[in-house]
Amino acid sequence: MRLFAASVFIIAASCPALAQSTTIAQNLPFPAVLDPTSGYNVQDGTFSDALQSDGNYFYSQAIGQSFSVASGQSSTITDIAFWGSSEYIQSSTPWNQTALSSNIISMQIAILRTDTGTSDFPIVHSWTIQTGQFSQVLTGNYTAETFSPVFRLSSALAGNFTLSAGNYMITIGGVLNNPDGDSFAWTDGIADGSVPATQAYATVGDTPTEWGTWIAIPDGTSGAFVLNGVTVPAPGAIALLAMAGLRGRRRRDR
Repeated sequence: MRLFAASVFIIAASCPALAQSTTIAQNLPFPAVLDPTSGYNVQDGTFSDALQSDGNYFYSQAIGQSFSVASGQSSTITDIAFWGSSEYIQSSTPWNQTALSSNIISMQIAILRTDTGTSDFPIVHSWTIQTGQFSQVLTGNYTAETFSPVFRLSSALAGNFTLSAGNYMITIGGVLNNPDGDSFAWTDGIADGSVPATQAYATVGDTPTEWGTWIAIPDGTSGAFVLNGVTVPAPGAIALLAMAGLRGRRRRDR
């Protein structure tokens, strides 16, 4: 698992004749590769903390992916799926785990508005969901180097929150019991930054004033997710631009 890198991904969803459930944005997982030493199929991931951590966790970073709702349209969010893993610092056999670490007590999923003209993007809506309320399905793949299992996590997003036209960003991060304990890592998506799209952003908390100020980050790895909802019909299409991924900022001593 790693820190610091980013990527961009674009999906265009045509407007249907009638409002219906559709994918608002997605970045599917990068295919696993066989690790010849362990014999496991492995994927990489990027550490991402909940925004509500205020930069006070060990890795002190949050990542996000940008997307846009086209002029004249709106999308009501219904549910989400994403792929991720966790550290198991105290376990000598992390590959035997069947759920995310108990140190990750919940996940925060937040939507931010990015077309404000500043680097301090306001949160327009946020869901904090207890980890046990997610469907956690073992994928059969493992995180490179640590061999923590990769899960597909999914949940409804309550409230029928509707996004009007504009530019947004989604962030997904772990809420931790012990700020220096096991952290959440977002599994890499297939986006690699080769498709021109919106800029990737990150916020870090190395100093108290940094957290909440979003900075552009280079192309690289992205987080795997699918965001679903109901799109209200209107002329044109919803342009969906997803990006993410920080790696290499900080590592634990082992």
